[in-house]
Order: sequence, then structure tokens, then C-alpha cells
Amino acid sequence: MKEDRVSIYELVGGEVDILNAERSTVKLTKTGLFLCREGEVTLSIDDTIYHVKKSSIIVYFSYSSLHIISHTPNLRGTLIGANLEIIQPMLYNISNFKALFVIKQTPLQAITDEQNKAISQYISLLKDIARKEQNCTDNTTLKPVEQTITEIAHKQAELLSYSLMLEVLQCYASIFTDNVPFSRKDEVLQKFVSMLYRNYRSEHEVNYYAEQQFLTTRYFSTIVKERSGKSPSQWIATALLVDARNLLKNTNMTIKEISDLLCFPNQSYFGKWFKNLTDASPLDFRKGRSAGIDEDHEFSDVVQRGISHIPHIPHIK
Repeated sequence: MKEDRVSIYELVGGEVDILNAERSTVKLTKTGLFLCREGEVTLSIDDTIYHVKKSSIIVYFSYSSLHIISHTPNLRGTLIGANLEIIQPMLYNISNFKALFVIKQTPLQAITDEQNKAISQYISLLKDIARKEQNCTDNTTLKPVEQTITEIAHKQAELLSYSLMLEVLQCYASIFTDNVPFSRKDEVLQKFVSMLYRNYRSEHEVNYYAEQQFLTTRYFSTIVKERSGKSPSQWIATALLVDARNLLKNTNMTIKEISDLLCFPNQSYFGKWFKNLTDASPLDFRKGRSAGIDEDHEFSDVVQRGISHIPHIPHIK
């Protein structure tokens, strides 16, 4: 079953094995937050333990490991997450990437009643949009007007998700200026991610990003791998793959136009690169004949393993 690009779950303390994360650790394939409305929950994210109470939020990132250790019976809260194809375009417009790294280090934050109300309103609107999309999706034969409604709903979901992300960033504003430990290596990774999401379409070479920080490619690669768990080439390939999938699914651009936009040497090379990652040609992927890779959980498996088997993309002068 295809997973929604934006997922919203209402968590209740009386449930058995919430998110299947009580009996064992699970891998989160989306980026998002948990808003605690009532009760308390103790959980670990990437082996760090957090005690989440009422009127607090905790942010999680894609491919984090989650284990719910304990919770009170009266736990009530909302978990919302978006996949990479929603998150990545938002990153183009974030000027303070350091804020995201600070949040990753200190993901748990108490919020005010006003902030709680604002976040809840965004979540409520996203739920309404999700219902609208589902009503259209349930129809096997969509009329033109229903297709238009679905397209509008997709865009509304993206814009609301972006607005929610900005609201969450404001909740953490007080810690951005505090003395949160931020090493030189963290700064290298932060600058790389910031440059990557502004230049990955045109700059596929690791040495480009290393030179921007006056580092050797080898030392730069070692730092990025150490601090993020993924090599720079895997970061670059992931960004390209997410963008390529999004353009194939949600635009009318030709495959050649997409190949040119992403600065591949030619359409043929782009096709081989894409098929090597997804087991489907760009055309088959667009037509829905992608042998299951269109399922988010399968896509997350590709990204999670680092897509390290990809061929080198020649640099275009």
C-alpha cells in the first residue's frame, strides 16, 4: 500500500505497541514531529533518551531509530511526518541551516499555549487536505475536475507543511543563540548541506563542495561520513534521486528536460543512472510501471542503504 507523502497519526496511551516501537526499535523513514497533548512518554531517538511531557514537541529526522520505552495510560498526542520529496524543496528556502543541526542535537522543546495552538491549527488543516486527497484517490476514474482538486490539494499540503516547519523553527528560536556545543566538524557538515541543497542540480562533484571549505576531498569526505553516517556522494545522489522522482511524478517536463535540469551529460546517461537506482526507467516510473519502487517504504530502503552503488556522474563543463 502506498504511503502518504504526509502522514498524521493520533497516538493514544491505551494502544498496544504504539507504532510497533515498544517491543523493538524501528526506523523512521520520514522527518517530522510529535506534539504531546496529554500524559508523558519516555523514548529514545538514536539511543538518546528523552522524557516528553504535555505541551512539548520533539522533532525527528529521516532514518532515525525510535524506541518507545514507556508511557502513561493517558498519553495523547499527534505524530506528523513528511517524506523527502516534501522536505527537500523546503530546504531551498531555509537560510539558517545551523538551526536544523541545533534542533537535531536538542530535539525536545517545551512550547507555549500560543505555539501549541498554532501547530495544532496547521495539523488540523493538513488533516482536512489529506481527507480531500483521499476522497479523490478512492475514485478509480478521476474526472478532470477531480484531478485538478487533487493537484491543488498536493500543493496545499506542501505549502502548509512548509509553514508548519517555519512555525516549529520559531519554537526553537530561544536555543539558537545559546551555547549549544557546535564543533568545527559540525560546521563543515552544516555548510555542506546548506550548499548542497542550493547547488546539487549543477554540482555533482564532491571536490566542488570540499574546495568551497578549503579542505581536501578526502578529509572533507571523512568528516561528512563521520558526522552524518553518509558520504558526500551519497548525499548528492539522494538529493538528485528525490528531485528526479518528484519531477517525473508531478510535472509535465519531458525526460530530456529533467535530465538537462539536473545537469546529466545526456538523456541516455540519466536513464541508466535512474534505472540503476530504482530498477525502472524514467518512463516506466512515470507511467507507474516501477515494480513497486514507487512505494515510499521501498524508496526509503534505497536511500537508507546510501545508494552507494550508483555510477559516477561525469562533470559537465
